[in-house]
Amino acid sequence: MQNIVVNRRALLPRFLAEVLPASLCEEIDRRVPEGALVEEVRLRRDRCASVTVGGVNLRLLAVLTGAQMERLLLDLCAGSLYAHSETLGEGYLVLPSGVRVGVCGKAAVVAGRITGIESISAFSVRLPHRAPPVGGEVCAVFEDLKRASGVLLFSPPGVGKTTLLRGVAARLSGGEHPLRVALVDTRGELGATVTDKTLLLDVLSGYPRGRGIGIAVRTLSAEVIVCDEVGDLGEAREIVAAHTGGVPLIATAHAASVRELLSRPGMRLLHESRVFGAYVRVSRAEGDFSYSFDVVDWERADADF
Repeated sequence: MQNIVVNRRALLPRFLAEVLPASLCEEIDRRVPEGALVEEVRLRRDRCASVTVGGVNLRLLAVLTGAQMERLLLDLCAGSLYAHSETLGEGYLVLPSGVRVGVCGKAAVVAGRITGIESISAFSVRLPHRAPPVGGEVCAVFEDLKRASGVLLFSPPGVGKTTLLRGVAARLSGGEHPLRVALVDTRGELGATVTDKTLLLDVLSGYPRGRGIGIAVRTLSAEVIVCDEVGDLGEAREIVAAHTGGVPLIATAHAASVRELLSRPGMRLLHESRVFGAYVRVSRAEGDFSYSFDVVDWERADADF
């Protein structure tokens, strides 16, 4: 019997609705308020699934078995685990339209390298949406710095930094006085929904951040570089090397405070190299994309640390 796709309000991409259990899609359709956007669907082996809407987690009744989770992994990989082995080793899958799926389970490790994941225990399905008209405040901070140094947005996970970053990239590369913006989209989710054909936007998809930033400086003559989730020490060294080219970087990182941010070796190196002229703590009201910002300049961040 053919599976019936339940996706009445197109809350989920069709390809995703076709592989998820129909009962789960139907429950999502019932629970999500009219006009709201699904940000994440979390599936757990032998535990309740959940859906995140406007920053609020809604517990669902749906519980997937181990067999269903294993089958879903195969379906998400279009029948070929090998084709996705590299990203699976990093704990995620990149699907069409910028959908990213975090994958949790038992790691198969060979010589210290993760070669696969077994006994899948959870999927975190993050759904990108078209860049809303946000990011004006961040662009204003960038302009206040005379475009001479970058801006780092930070917050705990789940606040919506990636959505905000998409809005910033769209604003800077559009309008009456657009800049040449290079978007380093390492995991294939940042640029998927920034689709306005009038934007002066160059997307480097799948590039490691440090190398992508270097290419944007050397070969694309970018005026601004935008990327997500910086902080790794090795990556930071590559970013510092690229920073000598003088192209400002607008990026994000996970942290609750400047002190926590700068306590990490990679972020400390970026700070001491003055890659960022301002640090912006981002918060968001539940249920919408109404952001609040706390701006800390380099000097205050350095003194507070």
